[in-house]
Amino acid sequence: MTLRIRCQQCSVRSCAPCSALTAATADQLARIVHRRRIPAGQILYGGPDRAKTFSIIVEGVVKLVNVQPDGSNQIVGLQFPSEFVGRPFVEGAPLVAEAATDLEVCAFSGSAFETLMQTHADLERTIFKRTLDDLDFARQWMSMIARKTAEERVASLLMLIASKFRDKARDGRQAVAGLEFNLPLSRTEIAECLGLRLETVSRQFAALKAEGIITTGRRRGLKVADMAALGERAQGLVHA
Repeated sequence: MTLRIRCQQCSVRSCAPCSALTAATADQLARIVHRRRIPAGQILYGGPDRAKTFSIIVEGVVKLVNVQPDGSNQIVGLQFPSEFVGRPFVEGAPLVAEAATDLEVCAFSGSAFETLMQTHADLERTIFKRTLDDLDFARQWMSMIARKTAEERVASLLMLIASKFRDKARDGRQAVAGLEFNLPLSRTEIAECLGLRLETVSRQFAALKAEGIITTGRRRGLKVADMAALGERAQGLVHA
């Protein structure tokens, strides 16, 4: 009963993978789930010493990191509340999923979740669709760093993050103007994932602030004052 009540009160219930399941499958899934709080910087998935677990993000942001042979890291994606973290039926994970912020997740034993997928077709279909959504997101991410100027890259990343937070806030009904959130990445991380220098990223933030498109607060606080103008910068459009 406690699990059912917790699921009914979940902030991402309407858009998480479990929302597309039949009542019977959702009940079986609730039997293997446990809530976890994970501090920023902790690995959720991937790496040689990982335990095989999967998660659905309830609060916070996960960054997907490609570990290079020389030991350097490259951020190649972000995952937000309601999204599924993990690779079922795969022994090795090509990417490492790391908490970009403090997290709250619904976590599942990998083997138990895979068994459930094999016996419940609706869960298998749901995870398959989420995988295709992740593929679309990866293509969008690649477009941010292909043939775009520094201004367009920074604006595109801010648009992408803002749209995720906007959709989550009040089920997407929050006004597009005045959207406030904490950036899940530092400016150094933004520079790394966009293939830019830190100084270049800082200049682009300063330019967006000077135009009144964004304002910044303490730590990583950011407010999008003009979403339309930010979108224009992301597309390389400038007012005459």
